[in-house]
Amino acid sequence: MNYLTMTQILQPCVGQGWAIGAYDTCNLEITQAIVDAVAADRAPAILMIYPGHTPQAEWPTLVRIIEAEVERTRIPVALVLDHARTLSQIEVALELGFSGVMIDASLLSLDQNIALTRQAVELAHAHGVSVEAELGHVGEGQDDLSTDQQQSHLTRVDEAERFVKETGVDALAVSIGTLHGLYRGTPKLDFDRLAQIRSVCPIPLVLHGGSDTPDQDLRRAIEIGIAKINIWTDVRLPFCGP
Repeated sequence: MNYLTMTQILQPCVGQGWAIGAYDTCNLEITQAIVDAVAADRAPAILMIYPGHTPQAEWPTLVRIIEAEVERTRIPVALVLDHARTLSQIEVALELGFSGVMIDASLLSLDQNIALTRQAVELAHAHGVSVEAELGHVGEGQDDLSTDQQQSHLTRVDEAERFVKETGVDALAVSIGTLHGLYRGTPKLDFDRLAQIRSVCPIPLVLHGGSDTPDQDLRRAIEIGIAKINIWTDVRLPFCGP
């Protein structure tokens, strides 16, 4: 199965005012729904497997399901491991033919995040596979954080510039006010921060926590420079319920 790399699928979006949807899946039915919707729109897409949803022992089966559905519809797709925490997880994904991996060291210190991400980049690039990393930290919608705590999790512009230069990463997930899952209130995205990050980072930028984010905010983020939007909750709720 020949997948597009993340670089191949995201780079055409940079500076063009559009973005690629990236959807987590964990079974046949969800995969079919995603693939059929993407095919109906005649759009490329990124399909992702998240270790928190699918145990590693089940990755080979889910990969075969994804392959069969992509072959059925002939849509352009990248297959990405979402939120890997270890290099060993990335090694397994490379063996299974993933075309992109996301290393998430966002809760580590900046130096530790840079070091682990650089190792992931060296490992994946040796196989021709693209790497996404996260700087700042996108938390969960149910987290009860103070304003100061929320601010401390946002991506710093100076750190983003250093991070991209020192890691060689292909895409950067930024924290600008979105959260994973459902929000308790209305999110307040820091578009000025995003614009500043865009000005110093030439690579595709990624927005995690796309579910439950107002459409107008997503459009504005794309206009400024987001090239990949991650979706899970908006897929899960119709299938499984709240």
